[in-house]
Amino acid sequence: MPELPSRVHAALYADDLVLWCTEEHATTATYRMQLALEKVAAWTDNWCVTINRDKTTATLFTLSAKVQPGRLTLGDTPLKFEDQQTYLGVTYDKRMTWQHHIMNAEAKARRKLNIMRKLAGSQWGANEKILKTVYQGTVRPHLEYGSSSWMTAAKTHLQTLEIVQNQAMRIITGAMKTTPIDKMQQVTGIPPLSKRRECKAMVQDIKYQCIPDHQMNARIKQLSSGRLKRSSFATETRALKREHQAKMP
Repeated sequence: MPELPSRVHAALYADDLVLWCTEEHATTATYRMQLALEKVAAWTDNWCVTINRDKTTATLFTLSAKVQPGRLTLGDTPLKFEDQQTYLGVTYDKRMTWQHHIMNAEAKARRKLNIMRKLAGSQWGANEKILKTVYQGTVRPHLEYGSSSWMTAAKTHLQTLEIVQNQAMRIITGAMKTTPIDKMQQVTGIPPLSKRRECKAMVQDIKYQCIPDHQMNARIKQLSSGRLKRSSFATETRALKREHQAKMP
């Protein structure tokens, strides 16, 4: 990869490349991104690498409805601006609400839930242990993939994932709809998804602290200005630390 302009970052996995830039003003970000695209285009030409320009798109992430995206080109091809981007299975929408990603995760998990229903026949079906294993191996991964990214989503969105898990626990235990959720959690030994997300976030936070040159290392230590209306991974983990410290004797 070529040396990119200041404040422009890149992530490359196999043949999937993403560039991003964070700025206070969209015009500044557009200018820096255009410089980065020109460097990438020159680098690919030099190394005889072909870029699929039809699949190369851009997204302006902002909470303001007034800010409009500028113009970006890759060579002679103008880039199309889209409302969302999917990278490594995580969908980022331009307002960072994570609604589209969570809807997709819910749909995938519900399709897998049908497998559990077929296995849970009342006369010949699999036992509770097998059904729990199927849930943990095929359903829950869809409900948790990339959770450190979208854990800041609205509670109404996150609750849709909990509903899927609750339905899975009813299949596992054969319980009726009136059975309290906490009782099914005790019987199955399956904790709420929210608790698992918190644990994973804390583990991820510790990993970032162990990598001094990682971008997130400085971000989690940086004090929030309170300017943004939405929470972030850093503010969420900071709040979790305070909560756990308060509970310690």
